[in-house]
Amino acid sequence: MKVFVAKTAGFCMGVRRAMDILLDAANEKNIGAKVYTDGPLIHNPQVLEYLEKRDLHIVNDVTDLSNSTVVIRAHGVTPSRRAEIESKGAKVCDATCPHVMRVQSIIKKYAAQGYSTIIVGDNGHAEVVGLLGYAEGRGHVVENMENIELLPPMDKVCIVAQTTQDRHLFKRAIDEIKRRYPNSESFETICSSTYKRQDEVVNLCKSVDAMIVVGGRGSANTTRLVTICESQGTPTFHVETDSEIDLNKLKVFNTIGVTAGASTPNWMIKRVVDKVRTYKVNKYQKILFATKSIFNFLIGSCTYVALGAASMSYSCALLLGVQPRLIFCIIAALFIFSMQVLNHFANKESVALNEPARAKFYEKKQVLFVILGILGAALSSILGLYHGKSIFFCVFLASLFGIFYRLQIIPKSFSGFIRYRSLEQIPGSKEIFYGIAWAASTALIPFLGVRRDFIPALAITVAFAFSLAFIRAVVLDIRDIQGDRILGKETIPIAIGKERTKKILVSITLFMASLLIAGTLLGWISTLGYFLLPCIAYASGYQYLFQKRIITEGLLLETIADFNFIFAGLMAILWQSLTF
Repeated sequence: MKVFVAKTAGFCMGVRRAMDILLDAANEKNIGAKVYTDGPLIHNPQVLEYLEKRDLHIVNDVTDLSNSTVVIRAHGVTPSRRAEIESKGAKVCDATCPHVMRVQSIIKKYAAQGYSTIIVGDNGHAEVVGLLGYAEGRGHVVENMENIELLPPMDKVCIVAQTTQDRHLFKRAIDEIKRRYPNSESFETICSSTYKRQDEVVNLCKSVDAMIVVGGRGSANTTRLVTICESQGTPTFHVETDSEIDLNKLKVFNTIGVTAGASTPNWMIKRVVDKVRTYKVNKYQKILFATKSIFNFLIGSCTYVALGAASMSYSCALLLGVQPRLIFCIIAALFIFSMQVLNHFANKESVALNEPARAKFYEKKQVLFVILGILGAALSSILGLYHGKSIFFCVFLASLFGIFYRLQIIPKSFSGFIRYRSLEQIPGSKEIFYGIAWAASTALIPFLGVRRDFIPALAITVAFAFSLAFIRAVVLDIRDIQGDRILGKETIPIAIGKERTKKILVSITLFMASLLIAGTLLGWISTLGYFLLPCIAYASGYQYLFQKRIITEGLLLETIADFNFIFAGLMAILWQSLTF
């Protein structure tokens, strides 16, 4: 079954901004302080459930707001409501969407000039309620064309729309209101992302047999998308989660379009798409599906990245100036395999959010992969011990470090004084330790195996292995930033922001390219340094493709990113064949 996903599906700017403000407030709160939202932050029950787990609750009538922070959601509130919250001793963080703020300012300006306000929107919706608070008691709501006839006589009228309103209804309403009230001023207040989303849905409906709209049933913009799809005569299914999809109802359709409301997170869309895509395929699609399934297995089982570790070990040995040994490649492959597998189980919740297909894969074979992960760690240590105590301690300490990485070393009684109770909670530690693990297993082990004195080649080789792994980890963390933020993860993109992170990646790639060139020119490493420059260029290439949203799909991005390790091994083999 072919599935076409709308490019505009998922969190809009206003919702994403509100989520960022809430999570920033949660991270910056003082010890003992509480963080609340004034009403549901977004109309998505699943996201709200995760926020509740992080102790981020919704204000109710009996909530004690002293020593607390209250985040005003993207819909905004009335001036009187804001004053009420502040009077209770709460610090207010205003996450009102900038588009909504603009509408508020328009209403406030014209209300001060004696204008009455007509809002084309959903009566009772949180945004509309907030907007009415700026109309100085002269506000009216129009939900449909029939409501216009019920409006009272007015001299001067200001016409605005709820920011997520149907643009076509708004245009018709403006014409009719101006006909009835000649002294009227109208303003285009529907946000651009809303009408782009609506226009894309209309176009998508023309090229598919049926539509699936993903989003909360309490979301006005989601239900409006459903209405628009149905108005195009396209069979439409509104679901909140993938579990609500009835595949039997979809079997008569060959092409399915998928869109989502502004409050729908990316992982929810991924789950729906994955479920629909695997249902019904023709012969040609079966070949593609079988190919994709193979890659799914190789990547999901961590076999692919283990092959990458073996390739990197081979390349690093040659860069060190020593003869590659199969046993060291195997140790690296087993260690990285076990680390990746066991990390998936240690981060079940994160994997379920960011990589739902992989989460299901591991859930089905949980016992098998736990056993394989433990065996991989044990075998890498045993093989290391067989070939030298230094190699054994390198592998053993790296494995032990991986175990203690997630353990809460600081007692809970000290949590009021120390923010980070485990190494995992330190911002940026995930990517740094991931790079160290790769450098230790692929660069340090071949060095220890020959017991040579320290040479500059070791520093360059370690830097090379660390850089490729670090870049890979950071790019995937940028991809998963939405889910990680909700779960409270402190990755580098979350800690310093996407733009600064991108600058760091560019700096690392330039530094590594310069180091390989300088090391080769100075004779510290062989001419293999030149042959590994394409790996640096390759890392820059997939960063660029991801940033330009040319590659966004999880499996494809991870396949391309992990291939760089294999690419390093291939370039080493090419160099070896040309120089010997």
